[in-house]
Amino acid sequence: MNSVSQSRRRRLSAAAVLGAIALTATACGGGGGSGEGDTVVIGYTGPLSGGGAAYGENVKIGLEMVIDDLNADGVEVDGNPVTLELKSLDDKYAPSTAASNAQRLADQDKAPVVVSPNAGAIKAIQQINSGRSNFLISAYTSDPAIMQADNPLTMMIPPNFESYADEFSETAMEHGGKKLALLGTESEYGQQWTKSIKDAWSEAGGKIGGDNSVDYATVSDFAGPVSKALSEKPDAIFVGGPSQPTALIMEEARKQGFKGSFLVMDQAKLDEMATVTKIDNLKNSVGVLPVSEYEDPGTKDFLKKFAEKAGEKKVPTSETALNYQGIAIIAKAMEVAGTTDDPEKIREAIGQALSEVDDKYKVNGFPDEITEQGHLLNPNLEATFLDEDGKYTKVPIEQVSDDK
Repeated sequence: MNSVSQSRRRRLSAAAVLGAIALTATACGGGGGSGEGDTVVIGYTGPLSGGGAAYGENVKIGLEMVIDDLNADGVEVDGNPVTLELKSLDDKYAPSTAASNAQRLADQDKAPVVVSPNAGAIKAIQQINSGRSNFLISAYTSDPAIMQADNPLTMMIPPNFESYADEFSETAMEHGGKKLALLGTESEYGQQWTKSIKDAWSEAGGKIGGDNSVDYATVSDFAGPVSKALSEKPDAIFVGGPSQPTALIMEEARKQGFKGSFLVMDQAKLDEMATVTKIDNLKNSVGVLPVSEYEDPGTKDFLKKFAEKAGEKKVPTSETALNYQGIAIIAKAMEVAGTTDDPEKIREAIGQALSEVDDKYKVNGFPDEITEQGHLLNPNLEATFLDEDGKYTKVPIEQVSDDK
C-alpha cells in the first residue's frame, strides 16, 4: 500500500471516530440545552430511606409516571425533541443533605429543576438556587413560609395549609362539639399546623385543651399520649403526621373509647390510613380529599396507570398526583419558553403554560393561576369529611393569602 493510500485511510478512520463521538454526545444530550436529541435531567431530592421513605417513594412514583408519559407523548423545545430523565437522591429528610443534593443535581447533572417535598429542605435549597447555580425548585409543601421567602425560582404546588384551618374547625364542630385536644406531630411543620388550628378553633368559639403533641417519627406506643389527651374529655382531636403513625393514633383513641371527630392535617391521607387501620377508626374525620375522589379529565386514567405501576394495594396520594401535575406544567413551560436551561424563562412561562397542558395531566385539582410569588392556585380546592357510613363528602376550601 502506498503512502497516499495510508494517509487517506488514517483520515477516514479519524473522521469515523469523531463521527461516533458526536453521535454519542447527541444521544446522551448536554443535560440542559435544547439541541436535537437532548436529555434534560429532572432532579429529585427526598427521603428515600428511614422513617420518611414511604412518603418520599410516593413522590418518586409520581415523577416516574409523568416522565414516562411526557417522553411517550413527546416534548419539543424550540423545534427540537427533548427526552426527560429523572435523577433521584436520598436526603433522609435532612435539610443540609437536601441542599447538597440539589447543588449536585444542578452542577453535575445540569438539572434546570429540582423537586423537593419537605419544607425544611426547601428552605435550605432556597439559599442556593438563585445564585451561582440557578435552578427552579418544584416545591411540594403547604408551608406558607416558602412563598414568604420571595425566592424568584420557586414553584409551590400544594395549597397553603392555613387554608384548611377554618373549614376543618367548623366541620369538626358540626359533627362533634367545641372542646379540642391536640395530638399533632412535634415537627416544626406539625407545630405550625397546630398553631393554625388553635387560632381557627378559638375564633370559632371553641375551647382547647393542653398540647399533647408527640414525635411521630420516634414514638411507637401511643397509648400514653392518647390517654392523656382523652383525660380532658374532648369532643374533637387534632392529629397528623405521616399516614401510618397517624392511623395508629386514631386507632388507639377509638380503642380507648373516643367517639368524637378528628381533624387530620394534610400530610396524612384518609384513604392511605385505611390500609393501616380499619376505616371504622377513621370515620367522623375531616381531612384532604383523596385522589380517587377527584373528577379531573385525567383522573381515571391516572388511577389505572398508578395501579399498574404500584399494585392494587397501594393508594395513590396527593404526593404522587400533584407532583405528576407539577412536572407536566414545567415541561409545558419549557416548550412555551423555548428553553430547557434557562430557569428564569421557564418560571416566567408557567402562567401561560397552565392553559396549554394536555387534559391527561390534569388529575388532582388542576391549577389555573400562579401567583407573583410562585404559588399554583387551584380554583376549586376541596377537602373532605368521612362520615359515619364511610362516605366522603366534599368540603369547599377557600385559599388564603401567602403574605406574611
